Amino acid sequence: MASQAVKSLLLLGVVVIVTVQVSAKLFYVKGPQDSIQDCVDSLTEPGDECVIQPGVYHEHVTIKNKHGREGSPIVIRGHSQEETKLDGTVPVKPKDGKWVKMSNGAYKAVIDQDIWQLFIDGEMMTNARWPNSLWSDKTIFDNKYWAHSSTKSTRGLMIDGGQHKLAESGLDATGAMAVLNVGSFCTFTKKVLRHKKETPDRFTYEDDFGSSLNFKPKNNQYFLEDKLEFLDNPGEWFYDKSSKTLYVMTLSGSSPEGSDVRGKVQTLAFTITDSTYLLIKDLTFFATTLDARSNIHKLELNSLHFKFPTYSRRMLHETDPPKWTKVFAVQGSVRIYNNTFYGTDGIALEYGGVNDTVENNVFEYNDWSGANMVKAQGGAGTVVSQSRGDKFIRNTLRNNGASVGFRTGYASKAKLNDISRTCWGMLQHDGAGIQSQIKRQTNLVMEQNWVYDSPKYGLRFDGGPPKIGRHGTMRRNVIRKTNGMMVKGDEHKVDHNLIFHKFTKSGDHDGQGSKCNLCVLRYVRQNPIAINHNTVVEYNAADIANGGLHNKKLYPMSGKLLGNVIGDVRKQLMDPDNMDFRPKQGSSYIQDDVGPYNYEESKTKYWIPGRIQYKASNPVPPDGSTEVKAASRNVLMWLNSFGGRAYVLYLGTSPNALKQQGVARGEQNVVKLRKPLESGQEYFWRVDTRINNKVTYKGDVWSFKTI
Repeated sequence: MASQAVKSLLLLGVVVIVTVQVSAKLFYVKGPQDSIQDCVDSLTEPGDECVIQPGVYHEHVTIKNKHGREGSPIVIRGHSQEETKLDGTVPVKPKDGKWVKMSNGAYKAVIDQDIWQLFIDGEMMTNARWPNSLWSDKTIFDNKYWAHSSTKSTRGLMIDGGQHKLAESGLDATGAMAVLNVGSFCTFTKKVLRHKKETPDRFTYEDDFGSSLNFKPKNNQYFLEDKLEFLDNPGEWFYDKSSKTLYVMTLSGSSPEGSDVRGKVQTLAFTITDSTYLLIKDLTFFATTLDARSNIHKLELNSLHFKFPTYSRRMLHETDPPKWTKVFAVQGSVRIYNNTFYGTDGIALEYGGVNDTVENNVFEYNDWSGANMVKAQGGAGTVVSQSRGDKFIRNTLRNNGASVGFRTGYASKAKLNDISRTCWGMLQHDGAGIQSQIKRQTNLVMEQNWVYDSPKYGLRFDGGPPKIGRHGTMRRNVIRKTNGMMVKGDEHKVDHNLIFHKFTKSGDHDGQGSKCNLCVLRYVRQNPIAINHNTVVEYNAADIANGGLHNKKLYPMSGKLLGNVIGDVRKQLMDPDNMDFRPKQGSSYIQDDVGPYNYEESKTKYWIPGRIQYKASNPVPPDGSTEVKAASRNVLMWLNSFGGRAYVLYLGTSPNALKQQGVARGEQNVVKLRKPLESGQEYFWRVDTRINNKVTYKGDVWSFKTI
C-alpha cells in the first residue's frame, strides 16, 4: 500500500513535477497488554494503519493531528471477523472477598472505586427505583411504570395523581434522584429536596428549567432512583458513594459470587480532535464511546458496535445529562456507516457538519429516561442532527424511548429509513418518527420512509405563525399505525404518501388535528393566521384527512389539492397489514398514480427501507405473521443484500423441506409463487444470496401463517 506526494518546483520559469512515493505503514496492537495510544501515535502518514488485534481493551486514547488524504485515510481498526472490544468497565470484586447477604435478599460488598453502571454476566442491572421496572424485561421503556402528576402540581412541586402512590409506599424520597418529564418533550434530572412525612404525596425539587418550559401538570410524570430503600426488586442495584458499598439483587436471587460482575468507570475510549481523512472501523465500544470534535473533516465511523455506550451518573447523585456519542465536523463532513447503537441512556447519536452521511445504521432500545436537558429547549431525539445538507439514509430505528426518532438538520435528506415503535411506552409527549423544526425545513426531503407502530406522528413539520417553515418535501412515505402526518408551514410539497390506521383510538394528539392521519393544517390551535395556502398536496392516500379544528370549526386540508384519495385505503392495497402496500389490480390508485408504489414496477421490484445486510432481510410478509391472506398472497418479497447478483427463493410447510420457487436477479426482489397458498397453513421460506459462482450466503428461515 502506498500513497503519492506530488511537489511542484519552479526552476528557471519551468514547472517541474517531482513525485515522491510514500509507503504506508502497518502498526499492530497485539493484545491488551500493549498500548493502543502508542500505536495511534505512530500514525504519521496518509495510509498508515493501526490494527488492534482481537481482545478486550480498557484504555482512553487521544487521537489528535492525524491527517490522511483522499483515497489514503489514516486507519484505526479492529479485526473484521473477531471482536476487538474497547471496554469501559472493570471487574467488581469485594475488597474482603465476600458478598454479604442482607435480610431482603440483596447482597452487599465494599469495592475499590466508584461505578455508575453495573453488569452481571453481560446483563445490565437497573438502578434501584420507584416505581419498579427493569431493563431486563424492557418495562423500563413504558410509562405505566412511572408515577404521574396531579393537576395541582406546580413548578418545583410534584404532587401524585396517578395509580402509583408515593404516599402509600412508605418511602422517604428526600435526597433521591428524580427523573422529571415536566415539559412535554423535555425531561430533567433533579434531586428531591424535601419529602415530608406530613405530606407524603408530594415532594419539592429545584426549578431552574427556564421560562420556555411547557408545564402542563396533567401530562407530567416521573420516577425516583438511587436510594438504598428503593432496592427491593431482582435486577436492581445501588451504590453508596460515601462508604463505597455496592448493593445488588441479582435476577436469579443468588449471590454474585462466581458471576462476571463489572462496573462502568469510563465515559470515553476515544477522543478525536484536529484530524482529517480518518477511518475508524470494526471495533466494539462496550459501556464507553467516542467524542469527535474540533477541526474534524472526512472522518468515517464504519462497522462499529456501540453497546451500552452512554449512561448517566445519577447513581453518583449527579444531575447532568449523560455524555452521549457526539461527532461534530463543524465546517467539515463525517460519514457514519453500518454501525449499531444499542442500550444508551441518553441520545444515541448527535452529529453536525456539512453534507454529512449517516447510512445503514441500526438504533435499538435507546434512551429509557429522556433526561437529556438542563434547560427547556426545542427537544432531542434518538438521533439528532446539527448538520447542513446531511443524508440520513437506510437506517433502522426500533423500540427507542425518546419522543422523536430522527430530529433533522438543515436541508437534510431522510430517505429509505425503517422507523418503528418510537416512544412506544409514552415516556415523553409530542414527537414524531422524523421531526423538523422551523428553520430546518427549507429544502428538507423526507422520502420513501416507513414509519409505523408508534403513538407519535410519523412525519412532522413544526411551527406556528408568524414563525413557520417553508419549502420542505414529504414524498412517497408509508405512515402506518401512528398518530399520522403533521404538516405546518407553507409552500411545502406533500405527495404520493400513504397514511392509514391510527395507533390507538385517541393516539397522542396535541390538539392540532382532528383525528386525522393526513393533517395539513389551516390553523395552529387558536392562532388566527392561516397557513399552508401554497402547500402542494397531491396523490396521497389516507383514511382520514383534514385541516384541523379552529374555534370549534373543522377545516378541510389546507393547500393546493390534487388527486388525493381519502377513505378506506386498505381495501385498495394488496396486504397493508403485512407490509405489502402495492395497489391491487383494478385499484383506482394505479390509473391515477396514487400512493408510494408504482404498480408495474412492483411486479418485480418493491422498495423496502432499512439497513441492508450481507444477506437477504426484511421479509414481506414479516417473519412470524399469523394473518396472511392466502387468496391474495401470490408473491414473496424481501430487502436485497450488499453485492447480491441473484436471489433464490425456497418455500415449504416444514423448515427442513423447502423447495425452490424461483430466482430474482439484480435489483429484483419479488418472486411469484408457483401455486396458490392454502389457508390455515404455516409456511416457511428462505432466500439465499448468490454473490458469484463460488459464494452464496444462506438466508434465515422465515415463517407466516395463512388465513
